[in-house]
Amino acid sequence: MDDDLSAFQKIRTLYVQVPFCPERCDYCSLPVSLKTERAPAYLRALFREKKRLMEREDLSGLETLYVGGGTPTFLPPALLEDLLEGLQKDLPTLKEMTVESRPDTVTPDILHLLRSCGVTRLSFGMESVRSEHMRFLGRTINVVESVRFLKFVRNCFPGSVSMDFIAGGEGFSKDAFLQEAHALFSEGLEHLSLYPLTVEERTSLKGRLIRGEISSGTEEAAGVLWEGVVRELSLMGWFRYEVANFSRSPDTVCRHNHLVWQGYDYAGIGAGAHQRIRSVRTINVRSLVSYENRLSLSGPPFEKREVLDQNERTLEILYTNARLSNGFPLSWLFCQDRTNGGGETDLSDLVEEGYLDSGAYSSGRVIFTEKGRDLLDGVMGEIWSRLRS
Repeated sequence: MDDDLSAFQKIRTLYVQVPFCPERCDYCSLPVSLKTERAPAYLRALFREKKRLMEREDLSGLETLYVGGGTPTFLPPALLEDLLEGLQKDLPTLKEMTVESRPDTVTPDILHLLRSCGVTRLSFGMESVRSEHMRFLGRTINVVESVRFLKFVRNCFPGSVSMDFIAGGEGFSKDAFLQEAHALFSEGLEHLSLYPLTVEERTSLKGRLIRGEISSGTEEAAGVLWEGVVRELSLMGWFRYEVANFSRSPDTVCRHNHLVWQGYDYAGIGAGAHQRIRSVRTINVRSLVSYENRLSLSGPPFEKREVLDQNERTLEILYTNARLSNGFPLSWLFCQDRTNGGGETDLSDLVEEGYLDSGAYSSGRVIFTEKGRDLLDGVMGEIWSRLRS
């Protein structure tokens, strides 16, 4: 698999962490500040890190820029414009530029600003379609009628629109969500993401769990519920191109995330940002103050650095491609077999048990079925153990 690995060692994507938000939701584990007066100093540090990245790495093959958060559109308009223009400066022409947002932070003027700054895709954290569920998630805003909001956005922004939702937890209604998802599909929404509720460390939700305010089985129940809902979305016509992501067609997938899942190197800047370049994975410090201080002193912004060996890098590529609807070539496994000095691994029993698509396997690809995707970690663990034996 050496040739394939070297092909992936090119930076195609750049992620930018903008950790400012109107509130901290109970499920959110990301570094977030509610004080936009801190934003000017943060942006200066961000641009310093971007400059160093460009001096150190070849970004000529960059295809996408993803500005996440937090909620970038929570920034004052002048700062948002400075951010978007400063990030694009000296970058090659991009094929996709995404900005994350939430409904209560956009106005017609903000949408026009995003358009004028070259943004091609907006991703809105809608999270829920029911007030009870929204309160459980710790969001103080009222539920937004998704279809009406989509029409509002369309009036000012011609690019692609994505909406994110969370399945599970008190107040979530499978029927209500599926009804909304069907209406959004009929209205022409390009992209939809549905994630199972997880209880992360450093979250208010984790604190509620420790105090016994929510059931210890909340996360497991959410996973089971999510499995049923994603099947319904596929039957509805949504194209499930990744485990938790759906598009109207192969033409409306999120190019940024798709490139990351395919295994290409990705760069990341900002507090808490992750990146992997030439098998070296780093995670930046989460604290805004520490991040700004490190950049002002010309120190490295990362707090964790890990060098992946060939086996770890290979496993990562196999696993992320396994999440995609088109899987990966069976020949990748054969290359790994030869590296380990063994014969070709037989996966026919996993096909017979319904974890892998039989037609794809016969054609030389490893594509997971719905059943296989539900148990992806376990099945990939079994495949990897066979490769290593």
